[in-house]
Amino acid sequence: MTIDQRQYAPDQSEVIDPTKLSEVVEQLQTVSNEIAVQEQKVKDLKDQQKQLSSIRIPTLMEEMNLKTLKMKDGSELSIKDVYSATVKADKKYEAYKWLRDNGLGDIVKNTISVAFGQGEENKAMAYATLAKGQGYEPSQEEKVHPSTLKVVLEEWSKKGNEVPADLFWLFEGKQTKLKNKQ
Repeated sequence: MTIDQRQYAPDQSEVIDPTKLSEVVEQLQTVSNEIAVQEQKVKDLKDQQKQLSSIRIPTLMEEMNLKTLKMKDGSELSIKDVYSATVKADKKYEAYKWLRDNGLGDIVKNTISVAFGQGEENKAMAYATLAKGQGYEPSQEEKVHPSTLKVVLEEWSKKGNEVPADLFWLFEGKQTKLKNKQ
């Protein structure tokens, strides 16, 4: 004997008004579209801000031979140099080698760690002295702190040394800072 479970299922068309659902779905689509439009407007405004802050105002200030400017309302406009450096992800090994070969290897941090489970405190203590002799494989990670890399490569560059562009993403530019009257 088979039981037809469909005969006991509630009729969905009587429980939910498809017109209401359709209206709410349309509202969701409208709101989603409006969010996309507003996000694009914000992106465009940020691009415009970057153009004004990084290119137009610094260029005009440089033409006027100004580094800072006090405005009539008491706010202050200044231009600062910006430098940024990042290791290219696919060139990590080569970049760290270059840093070491050029006397900058002390900024490369080499961390070796081993994970122990609960109740393995004694093994952890023994590992500190015996490491691999206990049968554990440590994980090793080399990295350079981004701020440290930026400072070191900026100093290196200012001394007239070349930083290899094939190993690092580099940016040098100007940025406007507007400090409002207190």
